[in-house]
Amino acid sequence: MLTSARSLLGPMMLWALLLLPSSLSVHRRGWDNPSCTSGVVSVPRGERAEMACNISNPFYLITICLVVPGKECRFIFKDVAQGNVSRDGWQLRVQGCTAQLVTEKAQDTQAGQYKWEMVGHQRSVSFTTLNISEPPDLPFTPFFSRATSPEMTFSQPEAIPQHQRRTPMGPILLLLILSVLGLGLVLAWFRRRHSARTQQLLQEPVLS
Repeated sequence: MLTSARSLLGPMMLWALLLLPSSLSVHRRGWDNPSCTSGVVSVPRGERAEMACNISNPFYLITICLVVPGKECRFIFKDVAQGNVSRDGWQLRVQGCTAQLVTEKAQDTQAGQYKWEMVGHQRSVSFTTLNISEPPDLPFTPFFSRATSPEMTFSQPEAIPQHQRRTPMGPILLLLILSVLGLGLVLAWFRRRHSARTQQLLQEPVLS
């Protein structure tokens, strides 16, 4: 009887060894194999921030929460299936095997560690940390740029229409008055000189 049992055990073990690789292959095809944004994502305040997860099978449910030290994880999205949802400045886009968590303007209140709980064929957990940094300093811009420099703000004479070109009359009138006064002084000097010369001639004795 022992001989018959041993004779049956051999073929059964052989069949088990033959079926093991095929069963492992079927199981591997069912694995989710999650691949998520890991480590730290650092963006300047007010800039776009994005985290993502991909699995081998379509997502069944996704839950994302923000880990708060000493408190329970604060839910951002809970039990989301396929589609797009928005909350607290975040957008979660779930399409097939891909999920993206996006904010267009990252704020300090959104910084921290995010816990992803994903359900496909299995349940998987992943963590990503979002760090909000100070925005870079703006480049120095001179008070007068080329577009606003003093030499560019005044119109050139050629650009002024003819009917708007006015000759200032004040300086011309002043020059004319000074010229008349100067001419009058010169004439008065010549008259005075001529009168003195005439008197001198009249006073000279006449030689006989």
